Amino acid sequence: MLTEIKSYWHELKIEYEKRYNKSFLSDFATSKEYLERMKSYLLEKQSEYPSDVDVVCTLAYVCVELRDEEFDYIEFLQDFLNEFEKSLRDNDKARIYTNLAFWEDFSKDSLMYFNKAKELNSPFVETYTGLGLYYFSEFEFSKDEKDLLISHNYFKIAREMNENYITSFNYAVSLFELKEYEKAKVIFLSLLEIYPDRMRLLLCLAYCEVYLGNKTKAISYVEKVKPGQDVNYDFNTDDISEDQIIDVYYALEEYDMFLNLCGDCVEYYYTAEWEEYFYVLWLKNQKEKFFSLKEKNRKYFEEAIEEAIADEDYESEKEKQETIASWEEDKRNFEEMIFSIKSGALIPEIKLKLYPEYSCFMVDCVRHKF
Repeated sequence: MLTEIKSYWHELKIEYEKRYNKSFLSDFATSKEYLERMKSYLLEKQSEYPSDVDVVCTLAYVCVELRDEEFDYIEFLQDFLNEFEKSLRDNDKARIYTNLAFWEDFSKDSLMYFNKAKELNSPFVETYTGLGLYYFSEFEFSKDEKDLLISHNYFKIAREMNENYITSFNYAVSLFELKEYEKAKVIFLSLLEIYPDRMRLLLCLAYCEVYLGNKTKAISYVEKVKPGQDVNYDFNTDDISEDQIIDVYYALEEYDMFLNLCGDCVEYYYTAEWEEYFYVLWLKNQKEKFFSLKEKNRKYFEEAIEEAIADEDYESEKEKQETIASWEEDKRNFEEMIFSIKSGALIPEIKLKLYPEYSCFMVDCVRHKF
């Protein structure tokens, strides 16, 4: 049935793109008519084959794309499971549970659905990719290496099931975070052969070389990295921020380049927490910039505190006092940081971090899978 459904979707897609000369689903207003036609088609199929999982999962996602506020994705699929649970195969249930897990967006219910799919020996790589992402997000919050190890093991399973860019990239990231830099580097290099000049891979390799102590190699990679969205690739991780590049030069103690790159950002970024920047300014004897930026931040905090005191738009006196106290704490922390740098007590350390590709892992996503 899925082949037939995809065929009809493809017909609609061709018709739409021929008519509007733009990608299907790129504009909701013009795509809506075609989504409605897809929904009608699927409802007809559902009346003929009420227990067909291909139909119901695709229908659920099409309803999401139609932005129907009354449609409840979770309730729709749960009702289907309740009605046909006895006749559904384990693979079908695992498929639905994986879709539900994605929709629950890394909540505890998400983990519940993932575990149900796993207990049914889910044959879908999306299940294990999702579990890897779930536990990596837990690791980001908890900093508990147990969560990272669990994430790593699920990313490994996903890659063994289907070795592609995302599964390999995620696995390599988990190796990097486990300080297995040489092993991570091997995978990033193999991906770079397939995806030449991919900015994210070049940055990942620079990070690996930093921790492997290969300064020249690290610089040779990071010099090629351009900030912003990679023009040739469009995953979430293909968008690189300036600070991710700047951090490499700080880690390598290339302080002149670090200051040069930071210079363009100082005017439009919040700098009160830039320990590394203030440290290098002081270290390189750029006292005028140091004190100028210090004064700018001091005024910023004082004005913020004054505004918080004068503001009358609070729901309670408690909220007002908490807001004022928060700004005052930020000001104290900033002043303590400046004092520590000037006294030589603070040499900020930096941790280069990599993140997996938090992309769609829904089994039945018409936007990404059709």
